[in-house]
Amino acid sequence: MTTQKHDNLINGQWIAGAKYAPNINPSNMADVIGDYTQADAAQLDAAVKAAQAAFPAWSTGNIQARADALDKIGTEI
Repeated sequence: MTTQKHDNLINGQWIAGAKYAPNINPSNMADVIGDYTQADAAQLDAAVKAAQAAFPAWSTGNIQARADALDKIGTEI
């Protein structure tokens, strides 16, 4: 069985890293949930720059909209 590969979301785009690492279910070590990409230094820098660029609008945005966004993110996780 092939596991699903998950990339990093950086500045609104899904980006594959240099390699993937398995996420293993701790209650069943034979159950690989998926393979998750590992960012390199350049991707880390790009993600930090994107977050810094997004922060001014996010920090001055509507509190309810921020709460709703975080709730949706939490639900997805």
